[in-house]
Amino acid sequence: MRFLFSIILLVSPILSPSTASAEENPTQPGPWKKSAVIALNLAQSAFSDNWKGGDRGSIAWVGLADLAADRQFSTRFNLANKLQAAYGQIARQAIDPADPRLKIWDRPEKSTDLLAMESVGRFTLGVVVDPFVAFRGETQFRDESSPIGAIPFNPVTLKETAGIARVFEKTDSSEVLSRVGPAVRQVIAKSWVDPVTREKERFVASDGGLDWQTDVTRPILKNRVRYRGTLIVYKPLFYSKSDDLKAFDVLADSAAAAQGTTHGPVADYWKTVEVNFQNTFTAQITKLLSVNLFAQWFYDKYDAAANVDLDQPYPVLAAEIERNIRKSGQFKETLALGLSYRLF
Repeated sequence: MRFLFSIILLVSPILSPSTASAEENPTQPGPWKKSAVIALNLAQSAFSDNWKGGDRGSIAWVGLADLAADRQFSTRFNLANKLQAAYGQIARQAIDPADPRLKIWDRPEKSTDLLAMESVGRFTLGVVVDPFVAFRGETQFRDESSPIGAIPFNPVTLKETAGIARVFEKTDSSEVLSRVGPAVRQVIAKSWVDPVTREKERFVASDGGLDWQTDVTRPILKNRVRYRGTLIVYKPLFYSKSDDLKAFDVLADSAAAAQGTTHGPVADYWKTVEVNFQNTFTAQITKLLSVNLFAQWFYDKYDAAANVDLDQPYPVLAAEIERNIRKSGQFKETLALGLSYRLF
């Protein structure tokens, strides 16, 4: 948590816009402005079976792709598209169960997984704020959250937003854009409903609320480091499965009472404000070698990608809902040195 506070203090001057550099006139129409960066980060260590220190080897890799295309079609309309993809695995040496004197390699485990696309259409009318419409789709390559097994491209979350946006700064190398408005989300997912037969069930959930997002891109430390940050705050106002959650509380109270325990209500968890704060610092050491620091703090007390179908057996239903409840914020930090290539 202290590291998160350090990150916030570090980026606070970055997030503070400079009105002197704000865009006062509509941007002139022009061609597409494209950027594409692909990267591969690797880390490896290995030890012989008789290594006296007791150390164990590991292999970790992460592949990244960051694509963007922005165009001012006319003095009154701008379209910005982004695509991010990341996937990584880590494998470790372990003691061979058949012979404790030897080491074997465990099955690789997923360490990073993201596939996200966003498109924002902004009507640049030359006033204080710009109306906008936005669409975002997000998923992962492999959902491994259940002990029963993995499900590819699960869940898929779609979000449509409309409202007002404000460009606080826009140059060839920097941009500070904040937008706010009502949003609706749809979650299309699958979940395991029978651990024995490995039967899966497809379900759809939706919610809506107020969405505020700020995106910052800016060179810092005398242009030696490129900072890219996104802060998303989302307040749900309705949820299509809210009645099912209330019914689940009744079932859970009954099951807990039969065992002489109590069950805390979860029916209102979906109303909690969600916060997603992502920060990426990239230092390009050479044309191909880069250092990347990624820090993310994510608070989502209840994940709408939970299957609350009351027809499921109660143990399966309870495990599914419990798996999608997180009462505290989640923090992720990665520091990597690897190969990076800018296509254009």
